[in-house]
Amino acid sequence: MGKVTVGPFYGVKVAPSSHYTMAGITINENAQVTNVSGEAIPGLYAAGEVVGGLYGAGRIAGNNTLDDIVFGKIAGKNASVK
Repeated sequence: MGKVTVGPFYGVKVAPSSHYTMAGITINENAQVTNVSGEAIPGLYAAGEVVGGLYGAGRIAGNNTLDDIVFGKIAGKNASVK
C-alpha cells in the first residue's frame, strides 16, 4: 500500500472492548453453566462473551473485561479439577 506522506493527518484513540452476548449462557459463581431451572450442568463451564445476563437484559459495552478474566480463571480452575 505504500507510505502515506501527504497530510492533513488525523488521529483517533482506539481501545479494545468486549460485550456480553444478549440472552447468553447463564453461569453461577463457580462459572458452571446452568440450565433453565438454575441448576449447574456437571462438567460444563463458560466465561467471556458467551456469558449473558450478568447485567440484566441489556449489555454494557466494555464493562465485562474484569468479569471475563475472573470467570475465565474460575472456569479454568474448576474444569481442571476432577
